[in-house]
Amino acid sequence: MPNLRRLLRARDFLREAYHQPLNLPRIAAQANLSPHHFLRVYKRAFQETLHDTLTRLRLERAKTLLRQGELSVSEVCLEVGFESLSTFSGLFLREVGLPPSHYRKYAKYATSQVYIPLVYRTLYVPACFLRVYGLPGPERNFEEALLEP
Repeated sequence: MPNLRRLLRARDFLREAYHQPLNLPRIAAQANLSPHHFLRVYKRAFQETLHDTLTRLRLERAKTLLRQGELSVSEVCLEVGFESLSTFSGLFLREVGLPPSHYRKYAKYATSQVYIPLVYRTLYVPACFLRVYGLPGPERNFEEALLEP
């Protein structure tokens, strides 16, 4: 399918340029498709909208930068391509479940032997898995169900 090859080229471009200001005509040009046709076939091929893909890429990179702890939340926001701190924080909270500042605070415990509450363990699971499998609840977490009296 020739369109798939074009779409893959555009998706690769997104992965390389997610941190830059992007617009639909520029991305669609990577696939040599008209902007509106590109949106339709992109969603059909990848089962997510272009906006969702771009947001996911940016938030995954933001999680990495926040775990490293070298940049402030504002600097991370700008580094990954968001122009508004409030938009970044809102999307981060919606997708990850914690504000960026709390994520950075708890992420440093990921590799230590410190007990991390269940609600924060999902911080270390990629967003794509959470989207497919959902957040772990009491009925889905067999290990902790065995420990409860």
